Amino acid sequence: MKTIVILTDQLHKIGGINSLIQLKANYWVNNNYVVHIITTEQGANTPFYEFDPKIGIHDLGIDYDRNQSYFGKKNLPKVINNFWLLRKSLKKISPDLLIIANHIPVTYFFPLLKVNSKVLKEYHFTQFFRAQKKVSLFKRFENYVESKLDFQVVLNEEETIFYNSGKVYHIPNPIPFTQLGTPNNHQRKPIAIAAGRISPVKRFDVLLEIWAKFKELDNIWCLEIYGDGPKNDVEQLKNLIVKLGLGDSVQIIKPINNLPEVMGTRGMYLMTSEQECFPMVLLEAQASGLPIVSFDCPTGPRNIIKSGEDGILVEFNNQEAFVKAVSRLSSDESLREKLTLNGLESVQQYLLGNVMQQWEDKILSKI
Repeated sequence: MKTIVILTDQLHKIGGINSLIQLKANYWVNNNYVVHIITTEQGANTPFYEFDPKIGIHDLGIDYDRNQSYFGKKNLPKVINNFWLLRKSLKKISPDLLIIANHIPVTYFFPLLKVNSKVLKEYHFTQFFRAQKKVSLFKRFENYVESKLDFQVVLNEEETIFYNSGKVYHIPNPIPFTQLGTPNNHQRKPIAIAAGRISPVKRFDVLLEIWAKFKELDNIWCLEIYGDGPKNDVEQLKNLIVKLGLGDSVQIIKPINNLPEVMGTRGMYLMTSEQECFPMVLLEAQASGLPIVSFDCPTGPRNIIKSGEDGILVEFNNQEAFVKAVSRLSSDESLREKLTLNGLESVQQYLLGNVMQQWEDKILSKI
């Protein structure tokens, strides 16, 4: 059997990348592959998601200081230690495919590992903004290192234009559903939801500004934001809720591991992010029968949503248009039903089996 090693920083936090690692690792280990996951900062923490016991999980105990660059004074010695410990582990496991699952230090030193395996890097962020900047010396270094990769996997077709290595493959994220939701719009609560880490890039502050304008037109709907983040960011969001007088219609709720189940009872999903490469949460919303309103930010939402058919895309940063879209959707049950039905149809291409077959055809058949 072929052996796959997945490299990441940790598995104990909730998040899209960890969810994807769990989905793929569990699938592969039950489909004739040996799977190991090597972390740098897992420690004694229990993984947030449930992994098959046949998967080997190993932590190197590096414990990077996330408040500074990986190349800072505190972290550079740890990068060196990371290199030697990882090299030792890989020599013992002898994988056929090494997957760098996110942007971690091994991204820069993997060619020095001198492993016999093929090496693949996944890109969960958009290159849209970086591609518009002048090519720096460091970017040239990154390009050189990445030229040593055997495979580069991006999440949507649009992202492939930002790479010129000839090794780029488009494979979307799968959804963790064995059964899709149902429309049941007449049974859903008049609650809009949003979810994600509370950080500037998600722009929940913009969502609150939009919601305040919407509430001038509505006295029924409520908003739930599922997420957590740095204490200061969370407090600023809570203060904004008070400032905008939204205490009766908005809640911030800690992340939960059954969000799709909650989605099946809510009325719409809202996204106001500055950028999204391929947001899993939109797929989960569609698979749960939840209609979506999203800004057309680079580059993910427009690669998932066909506006007017299975969701509504709003011109980026046009808050007034977003308010109108939310108002229209909240008051038009037939529109919600149409978007729901079409969303349930279009999301089937992202079911686990369909996506994992792409991994088999494009990647695993070549190792």
